[in-house]
Amino acid sequence: MIFNPSIACNWIYLSVAGDIHTSFSMKPSNYTFILNTEDHKYWYNVLSHSFFRLSKELGEKIEHLYKDIDNLQKVSPSFYKKLIDGRFIIEDEYDELNEIRKNHHNNVHKKDYFLIILPTLNCNYKCWYCIQDHIPSAMSDSTMEAVKRHIDYMIDVKKIDSLHLEWFGGEPFMLFNKVIIPVSNYAIKKCEAKGIPFENSATTNGYFISPKISNKLTDLKFSQFQITLDGEKKFHDDVKFTKGCVSTFEHVLENINHILEHNESINIILRINYTHTSLTKGIVDEVNNFISSTVRKRITIVPKKVWQENSDKSFNHVIIDILDLFSQSGYGVERWHPNANFLPCYVNSEFYNTISYNGHAHKCTACDDLYEKNPKGVLMPNGIIEWKDDFDRQCQQATFENERCLACKILPVCMGLCPRDFISGKTYCKYDHIDEDFETTLLHHLIHQYD
Repeated sequence: MIFNPSIACNWIYLSVAGDIHTSFSMKPSNYTFILNTEDHKYWYNVLSHSFFRLSKELGEKIEHLYKDIDNLQKVSPSFYKKLIDGRFIIEDEYDELNEIRKNHHNNVHKKDYFLIILPTLNCNYKCWYCIQDHIPSAMSDSTMEAVKRHIDYMIDVKKIDSLHLEWFGGEPFMLFNKVIIPVSNYAIKKCEAKGIPFENSATTNGYFISPKISNKLTDLKFSQFQITLDGEKKFHDDVKFTKGCVSTFEHVLENINHILEHNESINIILRINYTHTSLTKGIVDEVNNFISSTVRKRITIVPKKVWQENSDKSFNHVIIDILDLFSQSGYGVERWHPNANFLPCYVNSEFYNTISYNGHAHKCTACDDLYEKNPKGVLMPNGIIEWKDDFDRQCQQATFENERCLACKILPVCMGLCPRDFISGKTYCKYDHIDEDFETTLLHHLIHQYD
């Protein structure tokens, strides 16, 4: 929700426009941020996702009155009502934590099924930061049949509302013909027969999505790819290299451009994994050299620090400058991702699972569980996943139920610890380990809403 700036800026002159009476005592929301620039004050509520902007002078008057709500109602009843509509002001007895808990519960059990499938753990690259051991492997015909039975089970028995397949690895497109095509076609036909919405997506390094493959993507109902660059060209080609390819940076960007030019329904998340030395503004021109201006709007740039690199909050300004340049070149950019699903991670969802090439079932793909000889779950031939020690239910716990998270202003968009870490007894704040400063990033996001 965004307020009309012309109404907001004239609020102080509208106090004669009638009075607004409520039968309840009111209080400020616990989740309102008021952020400053030289000329403006920006308000954002991270529970309702409402926001507005005021001039600095007017904003200071409102901020003062915000601490005296009864007086605010008398001075400007119309603006007072707008603050109620935007959930910046709530009833004194209203429990925002209870709302967060209810929304979390509802989303944990929401029946939109997200299934990650790993056709292989093998990969054509050996990136230094990757947590995986890329072992020679391929999903067998019997495991593919079990995956199909699992899709049947989730649709016919669990009565899911939708099905989203996400292909992961290893590098999943090493087995495009053997696994991705037959399983996708089966899922598409099953969903169509049952009237269930279906979506395909993939996390891939993009090397194998050649024009020959990309021409088949629309029929397979692919809607999105997440493809990674490792900083600028010279750094990317040092990290990702393979025999017979002079520059994987150029090769992958050419593939991306072809995908978008020939599949109008597909979008790309271009993730840029970086260290503090591998990323400068020069990457923008390097990407522009290969991506047509006509398709850039369907690419969203998402910088992510590699986990081995120590966090440096000052680097946040470098990221902001780079995102500005990408935006000016016509790309979408992720300045801030307002988490509106009240989950800390998709692992927290009941209707999310991962099935590996060998039929082992997992919740998290960013850990060593993929290599366990005794996995937390096993996909049976009848399509049912058998979990040990109720591991799937353990993952559904509310990881924010601790003193630090419950007192935090960003709880509605963070929602606590990684579920797997929570199960193992770890305690930390996610924002301690990233370059992003929350308020700086949020302010940058808001400024660009008014561009």
